[in-house]
Amino acid sequence: MKFLRSVGVAFLVSTAFVGAYGTTTAFAQSPGQTQMPPALRAAFNTGNSNAIQQAIQVLSGGNSTVAASLAQQVAAAAEELVQTNPPAAIAAAQAALNVVNDTVIQNSAAAAANNVAAISARIAASPEVIQVAPAQVAQVATQAVRVATSPAVYQANPTASIQVAANSYAAVNDPAVATASPNAVQQVTSVINQASSDPTLNSSNTANAGQMNAILQQPQQQQTPQQTPQQTPQQTQQGQPQIPELPDLAPDPDSELQKNASDTRPI
Repeated sequence: MKFLRSVGVAFLVSTAFVGAYGTTTAFAQSPGQTQMPPALRAAFNTGNSNAIQQAIQVLSGGNSTVAASLAQQVAAAAEELVQTNPPAAIAAAQAALNVVNDTVIQNSAAAAANNVAAISARIAASPEVIQVAPAQVAQVATQAVRVATSPAVYQANPTASIQVAANSYAAVNDPAVATASPNAVQQVTSVINQASSDPTLNSSNTANAGQMNAILQQPQQQQTPQQTPQQTPQQTQQGQPQIPELPDLAPDPDSELQKNASDTRPI
């Protein structure tokens, strides 16, 4: 009976989101989508950031750890859509970032928040996404670097946070993004400058100041976003600003993200 009630709730929430935001053209579900609860999957398929964020809020029931876990699922599924459906990818990334852009979640689920920021920054720096949504890229890149450089999230994985800063900086320096959102470069640069002199971040990573400054000193040329050390780099393409090569980015084996590197289970 409990199982039937759970299924019923999922169905009702799923129906509500589809009804509120309209139906979308069906497409083959990625592995990341199949791991989501049905209601979240329905919201994800709308391609609407607000619908996805509200679904996470409903399903998490105010539990910050659950909310961060669901946001991580959304971000991972969004990255799988970069080449096939870039508007949906950036919309889902925005929703996931909105969820983890919360002090309570960052303190209670720092590793998940770090991973959401890392994935979202890679999505924002992807040529396919920049081409179709440069203004939204600016928003996601700016928010991703802010989340990644918050003290709790940074400490969970300094290596990944540095790469978020690099990918975000590269994204907003793309000519299309700079034209669509002229203030984005200044905003991201300001965040990186502040992070380079933050005593908390510098105590967590003695190379932080040099790595952050190296990002700002690199010329922006044409290349795809770099992956964090645990992931496989994407094939180089034209039309994308260069992600700077950063020194001393070996992953920290004692970081929270390394200790919790297993895939998120479905809720």
